Amino acid sequence: MTQHNPSRRQFVRQIGLGIAAAGSSAGLIGCSDDDLTVKFLHGVASGDPLVDRVMLWTRVSASDEKDVTLDWEIATDAAFKHIVAGGEFTTGPARDFTVKVDASGLRSDETYYYRFRHDETSSPVGRTRTLPEGHVAQVKLAVFSCANYPAGYFHVYAEAAKRDDIHAALHLGDYIYEYGPDQYASADAAALGRLSAPAHELISLADYRARYAQYRSDPDLQAIHARMPFICVWDDHEIANDAYLGGAENHDPATEGDYALRRAAALQAYLEWLPIRSPDPDNLLETYRAFDFGDLLRLHMLDTRHVGRDQPLDYADYLNPATGAFDAARFAADMANPNRQLLGVPQVQWLQAGLTESSAKWQVLGQQVLMGRMYLPSPVLTPTPQNPTVSFSQYGVIATAFGTYQAIVAQLAATGTPVTPPRCSPPA
Repeated sequence: MTQHNPSRRQFVRQIGLGIAAAGSSAGLIGCSDDDLTVKFLHGVASGDPLVDRVMLWTRVSASDEKDVTLDWEIATDAAFKHIVAGGEFTTGPARDFTVKVDASGLRSDETYYYRFRHDETSSPVGRTRTLPEGHVAQVKLAVFSCANYPAGYFHVYAEAAKRDDIHAALHLGDYIYEYGPDQYASADAAALGRLSAPAHELISLADYRARYAQYRSDPDLQAIHARMPFICVWDDHEIANDAYLGGAENHDPATEGDYALRRAAALQAYLEWLPIRSPDPDNLLETYRAFDFGDLLRLHMLDTRHVGRDQPLDYADYLNPATGAFDAARFAADMANPNRQLLGVPQVQWLQAGLTESSAKWQVLGQQVLMGRMYLPSPVLTPTPQNPTVSFSQYGVIATAFGTYQAIVAQLAATGTPVTPPRCSPPA
């Protein structure tokens, strides 16, 4: 990839045209990609805004499998009368014809407009915004996750794209799903005209690239990307269901090969297709990073899946196959193992340092794990998700009862009347 002075390519082209027009009968043939036909079928996007810069993204659909050079511009107005930065970017098949530019030298808390061009063909115009600095009274974020193309339309993206008061969109993972067309949440896909492509589970780099291309053909997803900057982090389905550091539930090495190769392919496609600024280009797994919205909020974007998560414990591993008895002691010991990790030591240290040094009023964790009080373990509630032991309404009654009980206990304790919790005896 290359970025050059914004006027060099136009200058060379104009000189060439001028010489040709001067009357050279033989004409002038030079290095040019003017015979290419290009289209911008996947829209534009921006992301990872800072106070002075933002990532700009697009993808070229070219008539030839060779490198192509684009011009890019960013301006303070949609008519591009006041261009503040620009340049060139060369892309090609090695990066799936995606373009990512880190446009710098911008003003804080400013709305900008950007576009890409090849000869006379222009991309759609995108709108983006840099982060504020200093005193900030309010920040509005649009939060998304778990967007499964065959499960339905992306209406929520379309609705958010109508807003003009949002600082940024946060996508907390599962931007795509890896399943084939006959797998998870695809029962209505054919009727909706949203069958997954390619028509099999994603394994290779070509597979993941094709799936991103399908998602980014969706007009509602294109609309929101063109409307506001995204701050993204991956969850598991960008690679495979229930992924952890060394594997995934939805990966069988015997039939699907080396998990590390599959993960590398998936992460490469993700970084090609998302407007994300990689903190460490030599370590694609390291995507945790922070964003400051003035003195009001620091956003810590975390990876709870791939960089440090140990393999989750499975209740089935603690059942005696002969008697069905549950080995509670071994389970409790494994649960209490201090060496088990979710974030990994380097990420924990990074987060601790960030929380300590930040003076923002709010510290926000952008991550993939739902945090909330659970009164019964999830596998007890839903050992088979399609046929839950306890319905959501029944669990609501249980949770309300527990909450009420705890509130009463707290009130009695405050008046000097301690309450001894009841003990449940195991069934005879």
